[in-house]
Amino acid sequence: MFWVEPYKGSSRKLAIAIDIGTTYSGVAYCVLDPGEVPKVHSVTRFPGQEGENKSRDVKIPSVLYYDQHNKLRAVGAEATLQSTEDEAYTQEWKYVKWFKLHLRPPSILPGAALPPIGVNKPAVDILADYLAYILKCAKDFISETNPIGRQILNSDAPIDFVLSHPNGWSGPQQQNMRRAAVLAKLIPDNSPESATRLQFVTEGEASLQFCMATGLVDDIMQKDRCVTVVDCGGGTVDLSTYRVVDSQPVSVEESVVPQCLMQGSTMVDRRAEELLRNKLRKSRFSTPGDLNAMMQYFESTTKPIFRDPAAGSHIRFGGQSDTDPKVKIRRGILTLSGSEMASLFRPSIDAIKSAIDNQVSGVDSDLTILLVGGFSTSPFLRTELQAHMNGRGLRMFSPEGQTSKAVAEGALWYYLDHRVRARVARHTYGTDYASPFQPSEPSHLKRKHLACMSLHGWPVIPSAFATLVQKGTLVTEEREFSYTFIASRRAGLISSSTIPSDVIAYRGNSSNPQWIDEEPEMFSTLCTIRADTAVSSWKKESSFLGPFLCQKFDVILLLGLTEMKAQISWLENGEQRRSPATIVYDNEQ
Repeated sequence: MFWVEPYKGSSRKLAIAIDIGTTYSGVAYCVLDPGEVPKVHSVTRFPGQEGENKSRDVKIPSVLYYDQHNKLRAVGAEATLQSTEDEAYTQEWKYVKWFKLHLRPPSILPGAALPPIGVNKPAVDILADYLAYILKCAKDFISETNPIGRQILNSDAPIDFVLSHPNGWSGPQQQNMRRAAVLAKLIPDNSPESATRLQFVTEGEASLQFCMATGLVDDIMQKDRCVTVVDCGGGTVDLSTYRVVDSQPVSVEESVVPQCLMQGSTMVDRRAEELLRNKLRKSRFSTPGDLNAMMQYFESTTKPIFRDPAAGSHIRFGGQSDTDPKVKIRRGILTLSGSEMASLFRPSIDAIKSAIDNQVSGVDSDLTILLVGGFSTSPFLRTELQAHMNGRGLRMFSPEGQTSKAVAEGALWYYLDHRVRARVARHTYGTDYASPFQPSEPSHLKRKHLACMSLHGWPVIPSAFATLVQKGTLVTEEREFSYTFIASRRAGLISSSTIPSDVIAYRGNSSNPQWIDEEPEMFSTLCTIRADTAVSSWKKESSFLGPFLCQKFDVILLLGLTEMKAQISWLENGEQRRSPATIVYDNEQ
């Protein structure tokens, strides 16, 4: 059973979770009142969704308009109004969608598969513009509907934020989201104090938190059972598998490395657009206006209701006089065969099936598949996945009441009392170092020509790899991983006491990688850890090469959190010192 204790703080506080989706976004908030059990609420009203344009759910479109000078002109539902579209056409504004996917790791989906952003602004800046708008909408809604929330907002008390992101996003993407949060004035800066006010959670974990908090999965959250969450969204499909370690209260731990596929419903749209362009290239209905009208109807109506590959599907776009039998257009309606429609879904469905098989292959406990997310409402997708699960003897269901607000509200439940006690290391993590040359070791003899002299006066071989934690290792939130290094600098050259150390991710299949030059394409620098030590703590030494200074230190990583944390420890005046370390990702160096 999921329950949350009364808030133990001494003063009222406001927390806001924002789920930036590829096509739609959601917002939830929570008022923390001393002695009261927190309640999670969704923001259910946004500008532009009034009257006939009111959304059927609690989400807002993830779209923006910029003018020719890259100035923001319209956001969200307001950007979808007919009056806005008319002005955008007249003023030649630029329409921006799917900007979130441009923040993805380079290893996920080639850039050619995405539409260009179309404006001369980095994706981080566009995200910042969108976050700033979302924050204003959330504040307005809270002020209008919640008296205590209004009091907190009027007091200018700091607000805590939670941002969700796909399973495949990690440190570099979180850092970009943090930069956008600063630009959007969610938090004032990147100082350690401000950093504590912004947390991250994966979309898969947030979905599970929502289902647990709202009682939608009480029957399956029994000790030693497993659940695989398949979160099918607009841009990504996120898969996470958890084992229940306790049911009173519920707590779980990851049992398989999570996966992230760029196979959400937008990829169906991309394939549909390509199909229509090819189909209509010799027709008078291949104009941008007609194609745009077709895609709007396809996305809103044709795609969501498709279920039968044996029946045709229709796309309404024109009037009674719009007919072209050669391409199956009659009276403003284009017909696609069932096989054509199925082909648009097939790559996504096949990828999801394969990923589910990969998730469950290493699980020997009683397992249930939990299908959530907006794309999961597709009748065709659900039927195909259900047949696949039946063939494997697995249970799959979409919990009743699972709505589009799951990730935003789940992110806040994570903030209040997260139930994932341990997570699986996504990759093998370690660092490079210069290994003292050992002539008896074949791997050293092989690299004898690379040997160089260290300041200590002995030969070393560069590009050795020290493993810190192996891929698949179960890591609790409190568990620390550390490794010891010695930094050396020539005497007189220590103008800075900063200690840097790289954290390197290995993405290959070896269980014990030892040399970076054996699979250089499988190693990448994830980030650099930096910390300042006192100059006096550096030890003076000398060798036949001359005097030098050295500092022995430990790099300490906490990998069991949703965001990696680091510290550096060293000896100073006979006492062990420890300091939080700055994590600098490649795109910031």
